[in-house]
Amino acid sequence: MADSFTTTDCDRPGTQGDNRVGYRASSNNAVEGGGVMDIGPVLRHLASPARLPVRSDIELAESISILAKQAKTKTAGTPYMKTPSPVAVASILQTRPADILRELGVATTFLTRSPFLSVSQHWAHVRYCATLEAGREQLMRLTSYASKDVVHHHKVTQSEQLGIGLALVVARAVLERRHPGWLFHVVDADVALRHGYVNDVTGRVGNKPGTNKRPDYFLIGWRRSGAQTKVRIAVLECKGTHGTMRQVYKQLADACLQVGTVAIGDHPMYGLMVASRLLRSGVSSYVLDPPGDDELWTGPTSDYDELLAEQPDELEWRARQQATQPDAADSAGSTAPSTPATAAATPTPPYVIPASHRSWLAQVMNRTVAASVLLFAGDSTTAVDYTSPRQRGYSSAMLPLEDTWPDTISAQVRMPSGPVLTGTSHLMPLNDGRTLEVFRGIDRRLHHDLKEGNLSRYARNAGWLRRWWNAARSRSRDTVSVGADGTALIIRVLDRRERPSRRRYR
Repeated sequence: MADSFTTTDCDRPGTQGDNRVGYRASSNNAVEGGGVMDIGPVLRHLASPARLPVRSDIELAESISILAKQAKTKTAGTPYMKTPSPVAVASILQTRPADILRELGVATTFLTRSPFLSVSQHWAHVRYCATLEAGREQLMRLTSYASKDVVHHHKVTQSEQLGIGLALVVARAVLERRHPGWLFHVVDADVALRHGYVNDVTGRVGNKPGTNKRPDYFLIGWRRSGAQTKVRIAVLECKGTHGTMRQVYKQLADACLQVGTVAIGDHPMYGLMVASRLLRSGVSSYVLDPPGDDELWTGPTSDYDELLAEQPDELEWRARQQATQPDAADSAGSTAPSTPATAAATPTPPYVIPASHRSWLAQVMNRTVAASVLLFAGDSTTAVDYTSPRQRGYSSAMLPLEDTWPDTISAQVRMPSGPVLTGTSHLMPLNDGRTLEVFRGIDRRLHHDLKEGNLSRYARNAGWLRRWWNAARSRSRDTVSVGADGTALIIRVLDRRERPSRRRYR
């Protein structure tokens, strides 16, 4: 028989942390009541492997390039628009709907003072539980519910949100093939840029009035080899549509501009743009690579550990203005080989990180990753320690305040014969008396490292949980997704007939 997870309350000051309850998921999948979706098949679809077709070829790249240039001639000039090229990626990727939901959850979890933070995060997972499934030949597709019962204006939101999760799955596959053995972590672009830019992060950067043009995310990866550490970075633009291939092409053409708006000195950043088409007949993704430089930092591991222990300065840059004169090399690590400056007629992209601030950017990216995984697990108080005042919503003219942030971290889950996760759990009653539980969390040891401010140890060990789970996942009968950042999403049904006694968690 497959093992189940044990859930308990966390020990926290001011809570009833010593009274802990263990649950075992039911194997009964029936949900009573006419007209109500059966939760059992939904959870099975979430956990089932699905094959995602991916296209990236020269024909696609040339078509998108032509369309992007046509759009450029009809609107204001955008000479920093990048020319796309195909990437090396498998034509079929193996994933699961649960992995897409977890990617979406981590990527869209933000710091806020709202007391409804936990509810909104919970809803972000639950609302898309019944949207994706494996169809014939295990090819991913929309469920009948998602394709027929969702009205048009909700489909727009659905495609945008699922487009983020799908794009992250594809982007990781591209980057892990490009750099075998590397682990990459998602960083919201606006959140990261806010650490260095004043107000202009919300400004307009577009090829026509009324449009916002910036990439959605950065992906940062690091690898330690002996006494040396290398750090790489890429920008990512995510698209999604229920429409025709013409709409896919239009979205990719738009992305040619968005991935070109951020640079490091004279080096265009390596970028990926992914558009996904979501249909009942099948879900497919299209990915292109506007060429650029992905090397961010290289140097002794001891220097990098010291770098991560430091708090990066909050800078006062403005978009479209060169912050400082780019230097040839960073003071705490070497840069990629210099490339010739672009032609004088080519304007500077709106967001240029000086080459002398590569170390600063590596600090900001790592700290934003830490804040994201902590927020995913419900620990806003610790996440605040990894953010700047501007990222927390303060301006330089405001006096610093000691705010209380809403924490929802309140549960621990022991994985079958394995490690303990710390995080937040939501219970939702089902109409047959059972309960749906959604747990979001992080490896307890990684959480301890981040609470202690030991970002370098987190970086070294973040991928351990996923490696362990990949070898052990067959033991579980619950819906589980584990990420390379140490996060985990668990969705399961608690049986009304099997209420375990209270006991102290050990």
